[in-house]
Amino acid sequence: MSNSRISRIPAPVVPGISDSTRVSAGDLVFISGQVGFEEDGSVPEDFERAIELTYAELERALTAAGATWEDLVRVNVYITELDQEKLAIWRTTRNRIVQVEEPPASTVIGVHSLYNGATIEIDAIAAV
Repeated sequence: MSNSRISRIPAPVVPGISDSTRVSAGDLVFISGQVGFEEDGSVPEDFERAIELTYAELERALTAAGATWEDLVRVNVYITELDQEKLAIWRTTRNRIVQVEEPPASTVIGVHSLYNGATIEIDAIAAV
């Protein structure tokens, strides 16, 4: 089993984010934390918009690795100030974006803060 790194593909440039977002090991692809920022690098004020941008970054990483939503086997979602309202917004938005027959195992974790004031971050594992 060999390991390889896939370089970050063009995306908004935000200082402090690793230029290696995916590490593959054999048939697994490990996608490090993805955060969705506006084109100018700012944090979206609307939580639903933040979710959409974050899932767009996750999809970009999956595509670069030759994977799709269906290939996800594990997803961890980190949300600041998690409450029932944010959880409902996340579920509705996620379900609209990620339409798969069998969803991956997942965990939603409430956290105090994320990089650069982000409100949501997602890391994942895909089997390709």
